[in-house]
Amino acid sequence: MRRKVSIVWLPLSVMTAMALTAGACALWLPDRAPALLDSAKEITSVPVNTQQYSGQQQVTVVPTMSASYGLIGNASGTVTANWSGAGLNSGAAAYKVNDRVIIALNTASPLYRDLTVGDQGDDVRALNDELGRLGYASASGTDLYDWRTRAGWQQLMSDSGNTSDGSLHLSDVLWIPQSSVRTESWSAGVGVVVNASDIVGEVPGGITSLTIKNGQALDRSRVLTVFDQTTVLPAGETTVSDAAFCQQVALTEGFRTMTADMLSAGFDATLAFEEPVTVLRVPAGAVYGITGSTGCVVADGEETPVLIVGAELGVSLVRPSDDTDTSAISEVALGSRLSQLTCG
Repeated sequence: MRRKVSIVWLPLSVMTAMALTAGACALWLPDRAPALLDSAKEITSVPVNTQQYSGQQQVTVVPTMSASYGLIGNASGTVTANWSGAGLNSGAAAYKVNDRVIIALNTASPLYRDLTVGDQGDDVRALNDELGRLGYASASGTDLYDWRTRAGWQQLMSDSGNTSDGSLHLSDVLWIPQSSVRTESWSAGVGVVVNASDIVGEVPGGITSLTIKNGQALDRSRVLTVFDQTTVLPAGETTVSDAAFCQQVALTEGFRTMTADMLSAGFDATLAFEEPVTVLRVPAGAVYGITGSTGCVVADGEETPVLIVGAELGVSLVRPSDDTDTSAISEVALGSRLSQLTCG
């Protein structure tokens, strides 16, 4: 049985267009995979830049506190005025007993006896030094109660509203452990009868040191700022125990408002280098053999030990720990070039 064959006539123009289309397809078909699909080449080095780095960071400091201190009065009688509520300052009135002003006084050696011209001792030296600090006449630096000590003490008594012949009577003095203290549990309120040797109030424990919580010691000194008070944290240290600085912090309004729980948790502070340092900005993966804050990079083909001084979003801030000139480094190695290396 014969099959019928249908012949479809197409115009010449259509046949020509089909031929051209086929030719175009053949022309544009690639004869191999495009380079875009090749495996990406590994980046084994990158250029680096330098920057000035201050090392400023927010930290938490935890205070170590001394025990509270009982203030022992030396006067007997009825309290007729009281100025302890705002704290006590050396050389200023604390309270009145039988209408005589009791002066708060901070001396290096506590006063324990009446004093007059001719007396000598460590307590006299301490009195002379404090009178001098307060701006009164004194024989500063000596342990002799002489005419200058008498003149200074007489003037202090007069400024406070007391009469005096220049001799120091222990009953006129309330010894305090720092030049300025805040009081708590004050019992010598107006109208209260007090006796010599009574504890009239307590001074909260003072700050003996401030420690950076989870702090890391560095090889350079840094500036520590706490409640707007600043001091230098020495190289290699994470604790400040400078008595004057600790007292400054303790006297700030921010510290005064803190509860015991808040103190045990610590409070905010900032650390920054005394002088900014020049550092390299390198990819974090360029630093290998990291131990603590040290490691190595391959800088311009040479292994270079570095100190890691900071980090910013995948970038390590480092500086050579040897004599290598930071600003002279142009590139660091990455990837497989580091895979077999150990630092040091």
